[in-house]
Amino acid sequence: MTSRTMMAIALAAALAACSQPEPEPEFDAEAIIIGAGISGLSAALEMGRAGVDVLLVDMNTVPGGHAVMAGGFAIIDTPTQQAAGFTDSPDRAYEDWQEWTEDGDPEWTRYYVENSRELIYDWAVELGADWVRVAVGGYENSVPRFHFSEHGAVDYVLALVRAALELQNVKFIWNQRVDHLTVDSGRVTGVEITNLRTGEMQTLRGEHMILATGGFEGNLERVLANWMPDLPEPDRLLVGASTHARGQGLDLASEVGAEIANLDRQYIYTNGTVNIRDPEGVFAITAGNDLSMWVNSNGERFTNEIGFDKTILVDLLNQDPTTYWAIFDEAGRDGISARGVEWINTPMDGHPLLDNPEITSKATTLTELAESIGIPADALAASVAHYNAMIDAGEDADFSRFVTAEDAPPRIEQPPYYAIQFFPMTRKSMGGVTIDMQGRALNDHGDVIPGLYAIGELTGSVGINGKHGMDGMFLGPAVLTGRIAGRTIVAAHANRDGALELRAPAAEDSMPAPGDWEPSLTATELEALLATPRDGYWHFERSHELVLERQYQCTDCHSAEVPFFPVNNRTSKLAQAELCSTCHGR
Repeated sequence: MTSRTMMAIALAAALAACSQPEPEPEFDAEAIIIGAGISGLSAALEMGRAGVDVLLVDMNTVPGGHAVMAGGFAIIDTPTQQAAGFTDSPDRAYEDWQEWTEDGDPEWTRYYVENSRELIYDWAVELGADWVRVAVGGYENSVPRFHFSEHGAVDYVLALVRAALELQNVKFIWNQRVDHLTVDSGRVTGVEITNLRTGEMQTLRGEHMILATGGFEGNLERVLANWMPDLPEPDRLLVGASTHARGQGLDLASEVGAEIANLDRQYIYTNGTVNIRDPEGVFAITAGNDLSMWVNSNGERFTNEIGFDKTILVDLLNQDPTTYWAIFDEAGRDGISARGVEWINTPMDGHPLLDNPEITSKATTLTELAESIGIPADALAASVAHYNAMIDAGEDADFSRFVTAEDAPPRIEQPPYYAIQFFPMTRKSMGGVTIDMQGRALNDHGDVIPGLYAIGELTGSVGINGKHGMDGMFLGPAVLTGRIAGRTIVAAHANRDGALELRAPAAEDSMPAPGDWEPSLTATELEALLATPRDGYWHFERSHELVLERQYQCTDCHSAEVPFFPVNNRTSKLAQAELCSTCHGR
């Protein structure tokens, strides 16, 4: 064979190779969701039911995110409202919210008020999460719209989890820190992750990438770096958001060119008291007492204690220092309420807050009370006397808390007297990744970033809250945007010719026999295991701290269906999903 002939053969082979179509890339899933909170779960279920292959990646070991600790949803014109005798409409809700928020996104607000009944309320009913009541839920609502299930939002989360686990095309990967998104030819096609427990790194590939990582209110440095420009910065700010709400999704989106907007719009609560079980004194308990009077460090009232939260925030941040004490007496003791940490519900002698001297100061006289909290005794006595006199007169002439004797709270006069110190606390992000009405991430020029979607609080709840947060308008938009992004991907999936090549899922383990498991740790051994925090074990540590505290038996949670060792089996995972309300039931 001549050299010319050999060259001709080689050239022909090369041309033939060039004419062959490129092989389809191998994907781990058609859609990868980063974050298994309520928005990520909503997107996963929307796609999974339509046949899209979905993979959820989360840094925790359980689904649900902060929603398992949350309350209710703002929903418009529902059977629950109607049964309670309330008349509502999308137009009425739109007017209420646009007035309250001042600059809430009009397009998203209109979409929400017209679709929340179908996309949130009816879906919950279909999934088996019953609505049990509707509450007033904030000054922004002219009629009650704040909807609750029996145990709060955890019921909605668990309904989503159970439905997702029934689908073979929806899979989860836990304990993963997401480091970077990968981009091929201008399209986001993958994610680099690191296993928090083992340090193993890998890259997952998918046709569609959804960021559902939540807000950044657990990151004090980031919160203060984006503080509201028209308000003073507090001298002490507590964290009232999830420990995982660090803003990672903002970094991931920004790295690939997504627009980040309005990070200085934050819903800051004013009723945070220090969680004494946090050794660094950073995290808060959300508490309050509607029967209390509030005084600043000078012993003087400074605001309407039951007024608009956005007004109270301004009044508080203009104090020096930015703190106050709720003052009440024995008759007002029953007015206390608290949430945010599970140990509050722990059975114990007395009240976990009121009878804990590290949280609540208690004294037989106002003078002793003032001395114990370090404020001027004469000023506190004068403030209480003036407050009681206004109650007798039937009008709060200072801050209009009440205008008639019928509306006035009880006098503060029955010892012992109580004082709880409060600080501003972080809660919810109202700015983030900019998306279009299909859930697709946009760049600074308003162009779609191919392959990238963002949902939930990472988007700042799509701007519906404007400058001022609203009750139920974080969970609601999380479900709404999750379903919208999911539907967008379903539509793209339906219109595509051919199927992607997906990696085969791991085979499921067989269920253990009932006699093959026994409690593996004594209480002493468990205490030693929890003594040193470990990366990737945050939920294990928090939940088993409660086990020790409440003296649960291992068999209260573990069985053959929920064994002591990891099992890649949907039956086991469904059984685990039945246990969340043990700790998170409200």
